[in-house]
Amino acid sequence: MLGVTDSAVKELKKIISDSNGTGIRVFASQGCCGPSYGFDLTENGNDGDSLLEKDGLKIFIDPAASNSLDNATIDFVEEGSHNGFMIQGLPEPNACSGSGGCCC
Repeated sequence: MLGVTDSAVKELKKIISDSNGTGIRVFASQGCCGPSYGFDLTENGNDGDSLLEKDGLKIFIDPAASNSLDNATIDFVEEGSHNGFMIQGLPEPNACSGSGGCCC
């Protein structure tokens, strides 16, 4: 199951309250070297999404992202003047092959 750190919950709640939203949706899209992940604000998620709740935060998880996020954790990281969300514990991306090189 996807984990969420307390610092990520705190920051996500700030974002949601600033936009009058009710939750976030985690989704995956497929690129040339494996999946990439993103977040959207949402009211109820989409059909087929899994729901994770932590400290009143609703996190909807896209079915395409669910398996690869099974042992991952969403964290909020602050490093100097840089801060943002990070998903830790993702599987390694597939190695790129072929003579055309890789876009990664």
